[in-house]
Amino acid sequence: MITFLFLWLCLPRVESLTYPAVISPQDPTLVIGSSLIAACSVNSDLHLKAEDLYWTLNGRRLPPESYKVLNGTTLSVALANLNGSRQQSGDNLVCHSRDGSILAGSCLYVGLPPEKPVNITCWSKNMKDLTCKWAPGTEGETYLHTNYTLKYKLRWYGRDNTCQEYRTAGQYSCHIPKDLALFTPYEIWVEASNRLGVAVSEVVMLDILDVVTTDPPADVTVSRVGDLEDQLSVRWSSPPALKDFLFQAKYQIQYRVEDSSEWKVVDDVGNQTSCRLAGLRPGTVYFVQVRCNPFGIYGSKKAGIWSDWSNPTAASTPRSDRLPGVCDPKSGEHNTTLRRELKQFFGWVKKHAYGCSNLSIKLYDQWRVWLQKSHKTRNQVGKDPSPIPYISVPRGRWAGSLGVTSPCEEEQSLQIHKAASTRWLLLLHGQIPLAPWELLSMALKGHLTCCSASPGDLEMGAQAGAPGSRHSEVVRPLHFPVAQGLKRRQGCPLD
Repeated sequence: MITFLFLWLCLPRVESLTYPAVISPQDPTLVIGSSLIAACSVNSDLHLKAEDLYWTLNGRRLPPESYKVLNGTTLSVALANLNGSRQQSGDNLVCHSRDGSILAGSCLYVGLPPEKPVNITCWSKNMKDLTCKWAPGTEGETYLHTNYTLKYKLRWYGRDNTCQEYRTAGQYSCHIPKDLALFTPYEIWVEASNRLGVAVSEVVMLDILDVVTTDPPADVTVSRVGDLEDQLSVRWSSPPALKDFLFQAKYQIQYRVEDSSEWKVVDDVGNQTSCRLAGLRPGTVYFVQVRCNPFGIYGSKKAGIWSDWSNPTAASTPRSDRLPGVCDPKSGEHNTTLRRELKQFFGWVKKHAYGCSNLSIKLYDQWRVWLQKSHKTRNQVGKDPSPIPYISVPRGRWAGSLGVTSPCEEEQSLQIHKAASTRWLLLLHGQIPLAPWELLSMALKGHLTCCSASPGDLEMGAQAGAPGSRHSEVVRPLHFPVAQGLKRRQGCPLD
């Protein structure tokens, strides 16, 4: 009940109501470090004396030595060296009767006047809008509710305009979505105001063409360079939103190895849309990102603003030699690899070790993953192989990671972000069920083709480049069961 009354005390008063007591001054605004003497005058109809009263500040009882009886029905309290308000809605100073009843209240607003905003920076996404951010000043906190208003106008003519969207780009920012003029400079400034005053920033002058940023480069692909073990080829497309504008562009690439958080940056890419990374480690997974700086739009002389990085794209460098170790097959055993690397997929497959049981292959697909297994089998005559345990992947959307240990790896993880509705059964050597798995994405960079088909299972290959190319890469042995009623796909005869 007391909490409710505290909130009610800081709402606007209705003059027609009669209160049991009145506090003066009512709802004062003070600078940090100030002193205040407040008085509580009780309505004579209550038959209360000043000695029957006491004070609280934010629910804490104030010491009697700070009180002073001014007359028979009025008690004052002295507050010195006030700190900033605990909340921007004000501190609650309350006058009570001896039994604890609340007689009157006042909201104390203690803080600092605003400083003029600084560090105004603006950018235009594809020349369609304008977003500006700023800092509230060197001190920042005023302890009072402070309003920030971004204003702008054309430099040589036009009226002042006020930005309206203050939540699009976060705190201390505003977004102007449309109706911007090109080839004409703007004047932009920010006004800060609270109960203690107003502060205005310096005026910033800018041309929209000088602060253009864009979407990250599109169609980023990373592929091997033949059998070169220390190189990867990176290709991308210019930002599509600026394809019809006259501009130059420069690009940056950053890359890192799979198990590291440290990115290496390639600065000297220039305006090319391809680059070859050299000096890489053989047999290593790399994540690659690209970003763009569109500059010189319609002759602008400014440096331009970098876009966000593209989504990470993964690839691995070739590895020619197999490392010997505890996973070498023993007598009577042979290794079965279910799948080798397919550059045609958005993702790719990585072999962690040869001849290991459990999970030994990972596939990346720009944060989508196919679950895949390899298995070390023993030659057995007249005996059916035992079923191989598998990891079930939840359907629908699910984000997280799965870890599986094996004799060759301390930990192997799968990142799973999106699942499709298609479930396949992976078959090996005819009709031996090897492992159910979830196909998390059907997106292919090349053209999916069927290399052969027979009743009950379908062997799949991936064809690089455009449909109709004669060069295809067959995955053996990889079989998918042809479900009853499965429709034929173009280029995939189910004979």
